[in-house]
Amino acid sequence: MKTARTYTPGYALLAGLLLSASTGAQAVDNNLHFYGNLLSKSCTLVVDGANLAEIHFPTVSNRDLMVAGQSAHLPVVFKLKDCKGPAGYNVKVTLSGTEDSGQPGFLAVDDTSTAQGVGIGMETLDGTRVDINNTTGAT
Repeated sequence: MKTARTYTPGYALLAGLLLSASTGAQAVDNNLHFYGNLLSKSCTLVVDGANLAEIHFPTVSNRDLMVAGQSAHLPVVFKLKDCKGPAGYNVKVTLSGTEDSGQPGFLAVDDTSTAQGVGIGMETLDGTRVDINNTTGAT
């Protein structure tokens, strides 16, 4: 029976160390497989210059929302600092939270809010919408 062998470069050294430590063990063909991901914190996320910053929205009248369909955009800048590894990473961002029941993909406002019928949307600089709880994320 043939089975696929999967070797990940990060695990090659570990596999070599484990096999060299067990001098009395015999290897049988096709019985050693490595699967998984090696994850480490590679960057620190900074929002508008502060770690874990709060975003304060301006007061918007419901009349303005009804006319325009949305409020003016509020720029929020996500930056990565202290990154480890090679330059030129592509980073995917996923946003999670309670989705607005009337507007799929939008973040719901808190239950204690007096605002009703509104949700908070996010989009990239080029205007591409970033849906809440979408596991594919945005690059």
